[in-house]
Amino acid sequence: MIDAMEMISLMLLFELGTTVISIPGRDAGKDAWLAILLSTGFGALLFFCYGTLHRRFPDMLLTQYIKVITGRKVGSVLAFLYILFFLYGGTRDLRDAGILISDTTLFRTPLAVISALIIGVVMYVMYLGIEAAGRTAIWLLSFLLLLGLTTTILLSLSDSINWKNMMPIAQHGWGGIWKAVYTEGIMLPFGEMVTFTMILPSLKKDYRANVVGITSVLLGGIAFSLIALINVLVLGEDLFQRATYPLLTMIGKVEITDFIDRLDVMGVMTVIIVDFFKIFIFFYAAVKAGSDVLRIPPDRLLLPFGLIMLTSSLLMAQSYQEHIAIGQFVLEWMFPTFSVIFPLLLLIVSGFRKKGSSKGKGNAS
Repeated sequence: MIDAMEMISLMLLFELGTTVISIPGRDAGKDAWLAILLSTGFGALLFFCYGTLHRRFPDMLLTQYIKVITGRKVGSVLAFLYILFFLYGGTRDLRDAGILISDTTLFRTPLAVISALIIGVVMYVMYLGIEAAGRTAIWLLSFLLLLGLTTTILLSLSDSINWKNMMPIAQHGWGGIWKAVYTEGIMLPFGEMVTFTMILPSLKKDYRANVVGITSVLLGGIAFSLIALINVLVLGEDLFQRATYPLLTMIGKVEITDFIDRLDVMGVMTVIIVDFFKIFIFFYAAVKAGSDVLRIPPDRLLLPFGLIMLTSSLLMAQSYQEHIAIGQFVLEWMFPTFSVIFPLLLLIVSGFRKKGSSKGKGNAS
């Protein structure tokens, strides 16, 4: 069991995840930070749905109460689909992390080797348990907060921040902002928080899942919005939209005389840490779901699921452009199904069944 601080730390690291690499919402240009803030409100509503389902079935995983709500046959099919969903989410993030490391630091190291090392560490942490991951998350989140504060101060000292880059707000109209909210902002990363329906039963009973989760969504959304805003202030709208890795490009702007420069390694370190935890959470959810649906002990699924994610990450696309194009399609069409439609239907059906059982008890009395 993990406490509220450990759960919040895991959630915040998961939210940042690969989102700090690409910063979704860039279609809104310099108003990306505003699109993220709007998305955060919808993200809080989404987690309220997940938390309410957890409150109705406090000791069950998502794959377990799906069967209770929809029946064993339909529920088993949906639960199996969620296994694939969790595996796919982790696979995409594994690919993202591998490409980033290959492009920025380990230029001559094959992608397969980098990805194998990452998934190997993920499997080891999974073997240690969610409690070990939660304790580690607190320390690493504290380190990243200090790193972010230091980077912001250095950017200020190097005169890289230009407040004129954000003005005027909504210059291109609100249509593009709302489009960015729908196409990217809500699903990435807030829709992916459905993954925590597989972890909430591990939260100590002294804490309310909705309070913990919504707090994490709001804090993560504000932090993410600030990251996007600082990127805009430093890079300007044009470079912010064109850069492959805007965070790394922004950190590369730090230059104070000849003493402090080339701090790209800080950005790479940040991305590796947050993306690792995102891969781990997806992997954890997939293993727990697989153990429940397939009736196999979790330890026996570590290697098979790890190999599936590793192989899939290497074969899922022939190029980075194809990888991004597939991700955009999946984000707009597949993610809403698993993150919004299915959970909302489960919430509605379970609500009707709860009312029906209450009426039945009342009539019986």
